Amino acid sequence: MADAAGDTMLRIADRWFEAFGAAVTGPEPERVEALFHRHGYWRDALALTWDIHTLEGAGPIAEALQVHVARARAVNFRTDRARTGPRRVTVAGVETLEAIFCFETAVGRGEGVVRLSADRNDDGALRAWTFFTALAELKGFEERIGAARPTGEAHCRDFRGPNWLDLRKSAAAYEGRDPAVLVVGGGQAGLSIAARLTQLGVDTLVIDRN
Repeated sequence: MADAAGDTMLRIADRWFEAFGAAVTGPEPERVEALFHRHGYWRDALALTWDIHTLEGAGPIAEALQVHVARARAVNFRTDRARTGPRRVTVAGVETLEAIFCFETAVGRGEGVVRLSADRNDDGALRAWTFFTALAELKGFEERIGAARPTGEAHCRDFRGPNWLDLRKSAAAYEGRDPAVLVVGGGQAGLSIAARLTQLGVDTLVIDRN
């Protein structure tokens, strides 16, 4: 019984994304607007707007989505089969169908969460109440995790070559090259973003007045 319910929720989510993908790339914003609640919300974290941006209302959401989806060349919005499947979730007293999804843009891969709830003004049709999109990774700068994680074998097996400290000093000297990113301020935020960028293979230099 649980599997049957899960399959039903997956089909509902798949149909919504199929309709969304067709509408958001079409010429009529009304088709996108019809997929959202009148007072729905869309929040984007860098994926489509390249900013942290929140909009309220089906009309403004539809117009903005069409502009930013086209600009970002976002495609293939779909339920993410690798994540937790669609499920029933009650949020702020509202019963919703929550689905995790993924998509791609010209420069990166995105992920998000949509919560569909019944529209009481339209025979209970399921529409997006909240829609969240986020940039998960940049193409060409995928995070080095799993099989791609640095192993350090060069330091422990090749005793002739430079050790970790030698490589660290050479990297910090910036002789003959410039960093791709300059972080001003070596506080918690500065160090955190530098560490994340370095993990992504982006050459980052932190400077601090102290």
